[in-house]
Amino acid sequence: SESLSGELAAFGELARNLKIKISGCPNGCAQHAIADIGFHAAALSEGGRTVPAHLLFIGGRAALDDADLGRVIGKYPARNGVALLRRLLALYRDERRGEESFPECVSRIGDARIKELLEPLRAVPSYDEDPSFYEDFGHEHERFAVRQGIKGECAGSTVAEAVPTIDDAREWLAQAEAYFYHQEFAHAALASYRAAAEAARVPLYRRLVDPFTPEQALWEFENIFVLSDETGGAWSDVSSRFERLREAAPDEDAARAILDEARAFVDYCAHPFGAEAPALMHATAGA
Repeated sequence: SESLSGELAAFGELARNLKIKISGCPNGCAQHAIADIGFHAAALSEGGRTVPAHLLFIGGRAALDDADLGRVIGKYPARNGVALLRRLLALYRDERRGEESFPECVSRIGDARIKELLEPLRAVPSYDEDPSFYEDFGHEHERFAVRQGIKGECAGSTVAEAVPTIDDAREWLAQAEAYFYHQEFAHAALASYRAAAEAARVPLYRRLVDPFTPEQALWEFENIFVLSDETGGAWSDVSSRFERLREAAPDEDAARAILDEARAFVDYCAHPFGAEAPALMHATAGA
């Protein structure tokens, strides 16, 4: 809000009716997923340091006759949040047709072009070049880190409709294998991606995190387990790895690559790891 009355003041009238929301809570308390532009707290890793970041959602809406979740465009350093808004609002100003709403406009433009427009803002300078990128807003001069066991700002816990199980992930794997057998490689890639996301939900649920989308499930796995080194260095950049594999040309080699990766990830998530391993193994032994 300060930016819209300051360095983004030129877009004030254009943005008057837009819902721009930000939340650090896995429960989505600020409803970032149904905002025109939504930011959800995340983290990046650069040069062995953790960088505050946001997942960017666009095009969400919650009208009675037109409701949909926003689409995840990517993960960006938090310090580029205002620059992201500037580019998105400028795009809307320049490309809007008549009374077209923001969700209508960005849907027509397409995610590929928007990702290309925002790609330069994904870059993180080295700590020596700009240490401010490694500090959280309101906590300058403090080392930023992903903390575990901290409740969201609502002080509540997420509640899933059903408890995620590794069997859910294996069912998607079986579907992917069937698609692959019938040479439906595009469907095989999508089902493999979904298998990986369902596998990620299993350890996330034990941390009371219930992601909205498959994309968010993989990002949350990376934020909570990989960046905190609970995986011991395994599955670095897991969310972007699966995204690249999913978006590859839908041929036999690409489908086999994501299927093999998903199979390995499902197997990994099927067993306790990191901080949970001793407790879960002890509980199993004592049962």
